[in-house]
Amino acid sequence: MQTSTPSLTAPHPARRATHAPALYGEPMYEITPRELEPAGAQALLTELFEPGADRLAHSLGVGQRAEYVAKALDRPGLLVSAAYLHDVGYAAPACDTGLHQLDGARYLRLLGAPDDLTSLVAHHTEAIVEAAARGLDAQLRGEFAPPSDSELLDLLTYCDMTTSSQGKPVTVDERFGCIYDRYPPGHLVSRSMRRAEPHLRRVVSAVEERLKLT
Repeated sequence: MQTSTPSLTAPHPARRATHAPALYGEPMYEITPRELEPAGAQALLTELFEPGADRLAHSLGVGQRAEYVAKALDRPGLLVSAAYLHDVGYAAPACDTGLHQLDGARYLRLLGAPDDLTSLVAHHTEAIVEAAARGLDAQLRGEFAPPSDSELLDLLTYCDMTTSSQGKPVTVDERFGCIYDRYPPGHLVSRSMRRAEPHLRRVVSAVEERLKLT
């Protein structure tokens, strides 16, 4: 039976809790608790990203793709929440190290997200490859253990790698093409994706085969 994402209590995205140290030297403010179920995750995105921004469109598209995958494969709502929030590390209040997976997981942890959600965000789409290129692999591994359910991580990665920057379904070939168009040869992200590409293609292929059987 499909299960829902655990109930999360999260503050307003632009604020910091008064009972904990400010993160990355930012000031501390009052917080307004709220839930981060998939609907709440979508609402958070609309507060963090400007309307019409590619990051918002992509995040919403990945979340919508995850809703389909979760239903087709009978997977929990946790997958959907992680999909909507996977790129939250690009948002201004979360940016710190430049590794969006790590920054996003830290930000969600501050908001009270459970470990199973932060670990998915931290490790999605072969984050460890770019982390190593940035000298952040020890931090990533030390702060966020890989997800206990590796299948959910593969499904999240599949949703990311088959959704365009505008939030539309695409093939994995089209997705890589868009990434390499955005980041020129020699760019750290481009180099990292080149290294991760064989594994990412295997993940996408395996999930596509599973979906064909549904």
